[in-house]
Amino acid sequence: MISGFLIRLRAGERLYLAPRDHVAGLLITDAAHQYQDDRGRPLVLRDLGPLLDRCSTPSPGRRHTLTVVLRRRSIGLRVDRADDLAHGHALETTALPPLIARRQANPWCIGVAAIEDQPVLVLDLRRIAADVALGAV
Repeated sequence: MISGFLIRLRAGERLYLAPRDHVAGLLITDAAHQYQDDRGRPLVLRDLGPLLDRCSTPSPGRRHTLTVVLRRRSIGLRVDRADDLAHGHALETTALPPLIARRQANPWCIGVAAIEDQPVLVLDLRRIAADVALGAV
């Protein structure tokens, strides 16, 4: 079971969830502009959709950017839309079974939840941001 508040992310045609405590801030960004984090360092921007689904194409223009603060860098993961789940919305989440967790190409999914009877992946945004910072993706 994954505890804590979740945020809903729309990247391309897909819906994802992520723990709210992985996100330090939410910005509305434009790809043509350079942004800085709270420490004055350049914010590394990456589109989350193509990282998770190679067929996903980012929409042009302004998008929501989730800021994930790491020790030495801040990473901005861009999505089409990000919002908190409605208060009082009971959502049961389950951690991935070890067999499935070990089979992931990138260990970015930490669980699954059901929204309107559809399975939705719960992402580990800190791990994704760390891989982006290391240049692994």
